[in-house]
Amino acid sequence: MHYLIKLVVPALLLCVLYSFRQKENSISERAGIAYYHFSHVRDTTQSRKWEEDFQLAFGPRQSVYLSATKRRQDSMHRAVFEEAERSNSTTINMGAWRPVTEESVYINEQALLVNRSFRRADYLIQEPLEVTAWQISTETKQLLGHTCQKATGNVKGRTYTAWFTTDIPASFGPWKLYGLPGLILEAYDNANRIRFTCTRIETDTALPEGLSLNPPADATPTTNAAFLRMEAAYREGLQANAGNSDDITVDNATVNGQQMKVANNKPQFNYPLELTTKK
Repeated sequence: MHYLIKLVVPALLLCVLYSFRQKENSISERAGIAYYHFSHVRDTTQSRKWEEDFQLAFGPRQSVYLSATKRRQDSMHRAVFEEAERSNSTTINMGAWRPVTEESVYINEQALLVNRSFRRADYLIQEPLEVTAWQISTETKQLLGHTCQKATGNVKGRTYTAWFTTDIPASFGPWKLYGLPGLILEAYDNANRIRFTCTRIETDTALPEGLSLNPPADATPTTNAAFLRMEAAYREGLQANAGNSDDITVDNATVNGQQMKVANNKPQFNYPLELTTKK
């Protein structure tokens, strides 16, 4: 039975991938792009927020949501490497680096796929395409020059307020928020610790180079549980190797003549984006 499941899951994901490609082939190469600023209080014991910029590219029947911050950072790093290669430089200044969201979310009428990268390889995880029971209100407000209507619904275990506009009749939005009769321009959870704010919209535009509404063709189909096991096994391997060497702990450091104490209060991450259990 276990062997049969191993065969069936990849086969189903391959069928979903074929569906994505068939749908993209049937639409124009031009699409809409919405840019969002995302903020998330992951640790409720601190006021500090995780902040990142994202972009949603969408056609009539499918979309992809991914980190714009990551795309900018990757582009800058590629440029640095290319310049070092051209100049035969042995010194590479990577500049500032910040952690970013590695996963991309693809949605069409039949499936929701999450692409995750691990050690320079892509893995595709299919999630149920859940129907959100949105409650649409008559309340409206203006966002980016568009009249937006209020809706509330439960997504991945949290209650969200979403503001959507029928001026752009695309049933998509940031992250895994979708299913309204117009593009979602703003959304936040009922504790206001998670917020998506659209900052700019481009309609009828060409997709940027390297961006596709299709998941990567060479991605490996897997499950969320299997992906997490792979990550855990890798971390355990690193910890085991680290244990074979002398451990070094830095409690204090001196910078420009001033003593700096290393902070020990690590974030608790006690307010996750999703509450529902993924298999």
